[in-house]
Amino acid sequence: MEDEEGPECGKPDFVLLDQVTMEDFMRNLQLRFEKGRIYTYIGEVLVSVNPYQELPLYGPEAIARYQGRELYERPPHLYAVANATYKAMKHRSRDTCIVISGESGAGKTEASKHIMQYIAAVTNPSQRAEVERVKDVLLKSTCVLEAFGNARTNRNHNSSRFGKYMDINFDFKGDPIGGHIHSYLLEKSRVLKQHVGERNFHAFYQLLRGSEDKQLHKLHLERNPAVYNFTRQGAGLNMTVHSALDSDEQSHQAVTEAMRVIGFSPEEVESVHRILAAILHLGNIEFVETEEGGLQKEGVAVAEETLVDHVAELTATPRDLVLRSLLARTVASGGRELIEKGHTAAEASYARDACAKAVYQRLFEWVVNRINSVMEARGRDPRRDGKDTVIGVLDIYGFEVFPVNSFEQFCINYCNEKLQQLFIRLILKQEQEEYEREGIAWQSVEYFNNAIIVDLVERPHRGILAVLDEACSSAGTITDRIFLQTLDTHHRHHLHYTSRQVPLAVPAPPQWAGGTCPIGTTLPMPHGNWVGTQLWCHCCHCGDLLCPGGGEAGLSPHTDPPHTFCALTSTCPHSSAPQTRPWSLAETSGSSTMQGMSRTPWKASSTRTEISSSRTSSGCCTTDPTLRAMWPDGQQDITEVTKRPLTAGTLFKNSMVALVENLASKEPFYVRCIKPNEDKVAGKLDENHCRHQVAYLGLLENVRVRRAGFASRQPYSRFLLRYKMTCEYTWPNHLLGSDKAAVSALLEQHGLQGDVAFGHSKLFIRSPRTLVTLEQSRARLIPIIVLLLQKAWRGTLARWRCRRLRAIYTIMRWFRRHKVRAHLAELQRRFQAARQPPLYGRDLVWPLPPAVLQPFQDTCHALFCRWRARQLVKNIPPSDMAQIKAKVAAMGALQGLRQDWGCRRAWARDYLSSATDNPTASSLFAQRLKTLRDKDGFRAVLFSSHIRKVNRFYKIRNRALLLTDRHLYKLDPDRQYRVMRAVPLEAVTGLSVTSGGDQLVVLHARGQDDLVVCLHRSRPPLDNRIGELVGVLAAHCQGEGRALEVRVSDCIPLSQRGARRLVSVEPRPEQPEPDFRCARGTFTLLWPSR
Repeated sequence: MEDEEGPECGKPDFVLLDQVTMEDFMRNLQLRFEKGRIYTYIGEVLVSVNPYQELPLYGPEAIARYQGRELYERPPHLYAVANATYKAMKHRSRDTCIVISGESGAGKTEASKHIMQYIAAVTNPSQRAEVERVKDVLLKSTCVLEAFGNARTNRNHNSSRFGKYMDINFDFKGDPIGGHIHSYLLEKSRVLKQHVGERNFHAFYQLLRGSEDKQLHKLHLERNPAVYNFTRQGAGLNMTVHSALDSDEQSHQAVTEAMRVIGFSPEEVESVHRILAAILHLGNIEFVETEEGGLQKEGVAVAEETLVDHVAELTATPRDLVLRSLLARTVASGGRELIEKGHTAAEASYARDACAKAVYQRLFEWVVNRINSVMEARGRDPRRDGKDTVIGVLDIYGFEVFPVNSFEQFCINYCNEKLQQLFIRLILKQEQEEYEREGIAWQSVEYFNNAIIVDLVERPHRGILAVLDEACSSAGTITDRIFLQTLDTHHRHHLHYTSRQVPLAVPAPPQWAGGTCPIGTTLPMPHGNWVGTQLWCHCCHCGDLLCPGGGEAGLSPHTDPPHTFCALTSTCPHSSAPQTRPWSLAETSGSSTMQGMSRTPWKASSTRTEISSSRTSSGCCTTDPTLRAMWPDGQQDITEVTKRPLTAGTLFKNSMVALVENLASKEPFYVRCIKPNEDKVAGKLDENHCRHQVAYLGLLENVRVRRAGFASRQPYSRFLLRYKMTCEYTWPNHLLGSDKAAVSALLEQHGLQGDVAFGHSKLFIRSPRTLVTLEQSRARLIPIIVLLLQKAWRGTLARWRCRRLRAIYTIMRWFRRHKVRAHLAELQRRFQAARQPPLYGRDLVWPLPPAVLQPFQDTCHALFCRWRARQLVKNIPPSDMAQIKAKVAAMGALQGLRQDWGCRRAWARDYLSSATDNPTASSLFAQRLKTLRDKDGFRAVLFSSHIRKVNRFYKIRNRALLLTDRHLYKLDPDRQYRVMRAVPLEAVTGLSVTSGGDQLVVLHARGQDDLVVCLHRSRPPLDNRIGELVGVLAAHCQGEGRALEVRVSDCIPLSQRGARRLVSVEPRPEQPEPDFRCARGTFTLLWPSR
């Protein structure tokens, strides 16, 4: 264990005590309590002392310290037990449970809360929405159940007045996916009356003090609990000692919010509030004797009928039916005949109280079932989702011993005896028997086995519950004395039984000096002739329990009719004759009276006036769906109920047997809670009070067994399966003679053979440190083994993938060969006639190639085009090659942006020297050309033509354009082609044309104004020569190795002496000759459209 507690804090584990005596045990408990150490181990059992104050032991930081740790790595804590439970469930796939036991006020409910908080905190790291919903329901359900099932008592400010066992279902990842709550024996008698200093259930006070005034007015309630008989006793008490923090007002808000989170609809919450209000109003109804007949026959009437109206309104039931259910009863005889009998005032009061208790019990059961319906796992398939595991948390009422005890105290303590029997069986008895069976040297530890006490209560035919059932089912008048005499007959010689007629066979308690049991006195009852008797069960677990034969003797006389023991535990069967059993039987589960009470308020016919008819009709009177769900048995006709229902005692006994079997099927973890004092004061530990609890909890015997025993035992095969990787002789598989020999070799290698014992089939490990050492060795090796397995598996996967890839590549290679052959064959078939002139395969369609052959086909297509071009070009005369090159250059420069550029006609180039194009002045141009050749020395004329030009002064003139290999000349045709302007050809950087059929061209020169011209006076008229000009100039520039920028735009920008202008073309059909129109900053060519 981590060294966080010094020796001044005592021993963290009672097993480490020097001597196992009660004095040493109490001294260590006292020392740790004084140091604020409320938790101590007994092996894996946790002993918890209620501190009655908030301690800084909980929260996210504490949870992080214990998460994933071994039990002994940290100081004792509830989180350590919760973590061990969770790890056993998750890692070993074992169903586990946590059994929290102790007397009332020992802190069991708070312990269960902290366990639930830990489980919620360490699960669902991936934040799945469904898991978060289940966690919220699990946590919020505790708040709701406390409101309806807990109350303030003299022993505990928040005492559980019911038993709760919660199963939490987990998936294979360890996340909660659902749950189920089992409730046991709600103390419904608390609804009617409480002892001095105690309160009714919290829900009543929370409703009165936490509701808004508008809601209280709607429920016809007043805020003061003292107004109502059922809450008057606890009106001046708070829910807890921390009234400022846990007031009824705040609790009401918390419960309402919790119900909303769980999934209660607003209508259901409102219905619950109406039912609680109806119970409070029902408790204020009083009955008076009258001499009038009519509806109130037998002379009984309701003192204040306004309360009946409130109950009828809140339960959505007709008023007359509520009144009838209070003033009369109906029973069915064996001949299906219905017999009606009116109540006396005392019987009506008892029927009212029985109805109030039954309604609250049904409400509580409905709340539990409603939570279960929301919390259950949904859509789980073990074949798909894997096996679900379970953690059970048992928070059941603590044992109670009062000066006068009711039947409910009897059942509560019987429940704790059953749990103690399970503890004895699992921790003490089975452990010692296993040592003997495995041949382990063992010194037997003496302990008291309370099976004889449990058998005294639940033995068939002769046990107390069986005799009680038999007495209540007998015909005729059964009194307490007859019941007591029957018990005396069966158990006269029992060592742990005594009554007023039978002395105790074992020494009496110290307070009963002399060995005789005090004789109970006669209780004054309204019916008289009833003798109160007393029954004493001498129980080792809960101490000496004194049970009056009158059952709930703690209640006021008017609530205790004769044969109350029968009312508490049994039921009256339906016989062939009308029943005359006293109304006290209504308290039992399924009694005939209670069946009538369950049927009459909620099932009746509003069209029949006969009471018997209202009992047999099938129409549902109440419109409240919650009440209908609470009373499903009310739908059955009273004449159809023929089977005698089980008694409350039998039902509780059966539920306890099922609970113990359920717990025994799981791996248990124990939390033993101790109440330090009766005053509920922080920092005070009453040694005598705690000593008594330590004795009947069997903690000292547990320490002795733990010291003498072994912390763990495992079959050799399972031990090897888990730890064989830590030894070279056992990994991966041993070659020794047996598993036992292999385990021995493994332990010798670790040097742990001195802390174990070898049984016939199991290995017994004495100290948890040995397991921790082995687990640490295993934890160090697991990553290595995982890497080894991963390497081997990855290698296998890689080899599988490599073989598959090889096969794939082989298939792909052969398929590609096939596709290539097929494609080449298709190409050869299609291009067989490609050599035939004059087209040379121009119209042939290339087949779609496979993706892998696309580059090959692109190359082939380029080669084919070059070959075809070669075939076409080689037949062209050399004189035409310059024209062909110019056309190719024009096509590349224009890039398809101009559709008509004269590529289909012959290009003459020098049109001014042609007599066809210039008939009147060709000779003059020839002379001027000769002069310029002599002067400038150019070798060839690239292009010449008449043009229409516009300058920066907006002057429009006819000019001639001469383009040689040296210069660009602008000539005046009207003056014998005199040179107007000469620009070196290398200064020409580009030209711009439009995309239409016009002859506009803008020549751009470096350091010169842009020249805007339009080719015209051509033969034929408007002949398209723009492409020829672009082609010859582009071809010449390509020959010189420089770039020529050719732009195609319908709106051409230009620059003239720094001024930016735009030139565009406007087609005009009526225009005879091309001409320019000038505007400010723009030129427009008016082009005669054809």
